[in-house]
Amino acid sequence: MQKYIKLLISFILLLVVFVSTPLPIGAERVQIKITVDEGFDGKVKRGEGFPVNVKLENNGEAFSGDLLVNFNPSYNSGGALLLPVELPEGSTKTYQLSLPGMTEDGYSYNQNTEMIQLYKGDWKKGDKVTFSGDKIIKPRFINANELVIGVLSENYDRLKELRVLPSTSAQMLPLEEEMIPKQGLGLETVDYLIIDEYAVSELDDQQQQAIKEWIQSGGVLVAGAAPDASSSYGELYSILPMKLENESFGSVDFLKSTETETIPFESINLFTGAVEKEAQVLNTSAGLPATIKKEFGNGAILQTSFSLGDQPLSTWKGYSTWFKAFIDQAGMSNTNANHYGQDLYDRMYWEFVETNEYFPASNYSIPQLIVIMLIYLVVIVPILYVVLRKLDKREHTWWIIPSIALVMSIIVFSLGAKDRIAESQLNQMGVYQVKDGTLVGLQASTLLSNTSGEYKIQVPKGQFYPIPHLSDNIQGFDPSTGAVLEEKREVNEVVFPNVGYWSTKTIYGKAQKEIEGAFTANLSLKNNQLTGTIQNGFPYDFEELFIWSGNTKFKLGAVKEGETIKVDQKIKQNFLAGPLMLSNAGMHQQTDLEKMKIEKLEYAASSFLLGSMQGKNNQPLIAGITKDSIVDVTLEGKKEKQKNLNLILSPFVAQSDLTGEFTLTNEMLNSKMEVIRGVIHEENVSGSVNEIFMEDGEYEYIHQFPEQLKGKQVEITSLNLKINNQFTQYSILNRETGEYFEINPDQKSVTLNKDSQVNQYFSKEGELLIRINKSGNGDPYVILPTITVKGVVAP
Repeated sequence: MQKYIKLLISFILLLVVFVSTPLPIGAERVQIKITVDEGFDGKVKRGEGFPVNVKLENNGEAFSGDLLVNFNPSYNSGGALLLPVELPEGSTKTYQLSLPGMTEDGYSYNQNTEMIQLYKGDWKKGDKVTFSGDKIIKPRFINANELVIGVLSENYDRLKELRVLPSTSAQMLPLEEEMIPKQGLGLETVDYLIIDEYAVSELDDQQQQAIKEWIQSGGVLVAGAAPDASSSYGELYSILPMKLENESFGSVDFLKSTETETIPFESINLFTGAVEKEAQVLNTSAGLPATIKKEFGNGAILQTSFSLGDQPLSTWKGYSTWFKAFIDQAGMSNTNANHYGQDLYDRMYWEFVETNEYFPASNYSIPQLIVIMLIYLVVIVPILYVVLRKLDKREHTWWIIPSIALVMSIIVFSLGAKDRIAESQLNQMGVYQVKDGTLVGLQASTLLSNTSGEYKIQVPKGQFYPIPHLSDNIQGFDPSTGAVLEEKREVNEVVFPNVGYWSTKTIYGKAQKEIEGAFTANLSLKNNQLTGTIQNGFPYDFEELFIWSGNTKFKLGAVKEGETIKVDQKIKQNFLAGPLMLSNAGMHQQTDLEKMKIEKLEYAASSFLLGSMQGKNNQPLIAGITKDSIVDVTLEGKKEKQKNLNLILSPFVAQSDLTGEFTLTNEMLNSKMEVIRGVIHEENVSGSVNEIFMEDGEYEYIHQFPEQLKGKQVEITSLNLKINNQFTQYSILNRETGEYFEINPDQKSVTLNKDSQVNQYFSKEGELLIRINKSGNGDPYVILPTITVKGVVAP
């Protein structure tokens, strides 16, 4: 009996201990369920920003805490986004976030580890709680070569004819109000946004501003007309290239792709008005603007004076063909409207950002160290011996000599490390292009700590979208050692909670800043002599100004804010062309740290920006190096020493009286590759304009004359193509007949001249179109044709 009593008492004691023992940190249970709705209908593009709606259902007592959502735009970048949550008892709330991107390469994604973490109170205290529902984010990834066309319309079915575009891999996604993010970053997955018969004004102010930010960073808005456009378009109405004030009817001739095509309806309802001076009218109908284009930052706005979904246009079988040609006029890449390409963040780090992590050090040369040793051995020790002997105190030698050595070591260390001891350091590098009153580009900021502990980097909202670099992504993300992004009222903060002594932490990403002022170039080119002036209208002083044309850079010297510099430069060619892509070979061989960083800035411009800058004009650039800050990044609550180095690029046109014979090569022609079927992995391989990686498929290789030939009477005398046509078939479009001239696969070179009616292969705008059909053994490497065009400019 006593045995059973003892067992009962033991059981009761164990039960009391179990009940009274609190749950360990990280295991507290609350009655909260989390549901995550990521992307656009669950779809995103790899490494591109997208919205996330987080629904929290609280079935227990009131809860206040922090929610952390992990993200990994690339293998070596990522962090967590902080969302403070307040949940009254029995309440349900939905929050929206804009994540910078996701990839399957991230550790959390592949290992199915928790990507959503909930903390009671401040997350820094580590009071983690469990919850039910979604703990990971696993979107469906859209292929990189697919266009994503988002649609805002009261009736999505009105645009059903546009869901399949000819010769284009595209996905059209209907968007709802709750899908529109409050930051432009969240729209990165979308390449084109169609707005037609939709009340944009009913979106909140942050959502409308996000659409504007997205366009500025490289998106394309396709805006259809409406009778009440001034009110329905809300904040976007002010940036449309044409005001919609008058209603009328117009002809449909502008919809025809050929003169013989028949349109099954005769007129179309138009809403027209004043067109901005900077806008370009693409098509007219009965003398009225029908389609208009306007550049806006790094993106574009395409506007129609008719509704995109009205009958009978919306059911016309040729609608998709016309619409595809229309959106192509935005001038964006078929594969990525943001122009930066796949794996931006990893490429950006290794090709540019890593250099920003180099900080100058106070190093001693070998002669300096020899002098210090000689002073110690030859001067101090003998003098000390003589003095102590004279004083008869030689027994004190045992402590005096080590003390002197210790003091000298401290002095040597202090002199060498004085910069790193006194204050934190912040290196910043950026490369920017001027687009429509906006600086658009890439920015890197690197902290070098002087003490251990928490560091907060503050960045201005809407100007810089920082992504933390992960030095070690093997074990996944730990918020106690990684980086947490927190959005505040006027700034965004990147919190590094546990930084060691003399450690570096790097953030980098896309940046944009509206700015007043620019370079004003008054230059003329005559007899290979470039003369004139350039005025610096930027609010920055430039250490060096140079003109970049082809593979040549002409240094002009320093110029301060508001100053004007004279130009008198002899050049080899009678054309100024856009800059050529640079090779990364030879980088990091500079012993001068600043020169090495300048080289990296130029290479980053070549690698990431030049393709989107040249547009259709192949223009040369004015480029300036400034040590002024572009984006105001600071450390909160800590004294810092900043070192800035930024490169600003601006295209210009020089007046030219070019007449007589000329010769154009690949470097002087503006080239672009359009995907009809296939995938482009990388252009300008190793800095060569003739090398590309692309999958088997069909492509259009388009070349256009430089700006100096626009508006001039040009006669082409010969066209020569040197071809490496292994696994590729080339053909040239005849602009007059619409047929293609097939090049014999066995030919290594082909020449068309006057006898071949060579002028018929060039459009009135000087455009040459070469079709490429690639089919091979799966090797993506292709050497593109080398092109030489000869002609005469009439006086």
